[in-house]
Amino acid sequence: MRVIVNVDDLGLHPAVRRAVEDLGRIGIVTSSTLLVNGPDAEQAAKTTGVGLGVHLNILRGRPTLPPDEVGSLVGPDGLFLGDYTALFKRYLTGRIDHGQVEREWTAQVERARELGVTPTHFDSEKHIHAWPTLMAVAARVAGKFGVGWLRRPVECQKLARMDAGGLRTKFLGVCSLFQKRPARVRWPDLAFGIADQGRFLLPERFRAYAARAPKARVVEIVCHPGKPLPGDPDIPAEYGKLRVAAQWEAEYKALSDPEWLRVLGEMGAKLVHYGQMP
Repeated sequence: MRVIVNVDDLGLHPAVRRAVEDLGRIGIVTSSTLLVNGPDAEQAAKTTGVGLGVHLNILRGRPTLPPDEVGSLVGPDGLFLGDYTALFKRYLTGRIDHGQVEREWTAQVERARELGVTPTHFDSEKHIHAWPTLMAVAARVAGKFGVGWLRRPVECQKLARMDAGGLRTKFLGVCSLFQKRPARVRWPDLAFGIADQGRFLLPERFRAYAARAPKARVVEIVCHPGKPLPGDPDIPAEYGKLRVAAQWEAEYKALSDPEWLRVLGEMGAKLVHYGQMP
């Protein structure tokens, strides 16, 4: 089994960059995805020691393109909506212009390349690229840049699990039923860390999870650690309400535990990033 441990939201805040650097040095984090419109993006793009992808975004902050070119994705203030439910309602009612999504995501990848990043893979803010028709858009953008991997956020969780994490994975599982893997793009067999977040991001949970899917060859562990320090700036209000900052310290602590590397070693798992995959 190959395991990619990917930190989302690199570029959102210095706390995320510090976590990627620290956890990359100890060998547990192998990968991260850059939020190119984040306030720390320019500094975060200099991160070394891990594979870097792009965290495609049509939910938070300012678009990369001028707002009048992506009118179906922004509010009257020219910002992305910052509200998942509001964006999903637009999507369900057919008010999202997929051409605008493709152009915006293309611009975001181009911005990452301008910052010196050669993307290894794509994922997205709140897994929005996994909405049925948007996976194909993400794949087209991947094809433009020769990016061979996309996250497919599907977890092998118990059907009886009805907590918030279980419901998240059920929704994404339903989305996956309408997806077809595009030509020339691969995705991991499974993800882990969508249901088990924060203090539940534990190696023994991952061991039990992997045991339920013995045929999985590539698994991505999705995580959101952060290392905030006194004097750090606040996340700008234009990014909307975020619960991720509440996960930062718990996931940083969880992933810092040497038990992760011990358990993965016992499982015979090979830690890699997407750029090291065939």
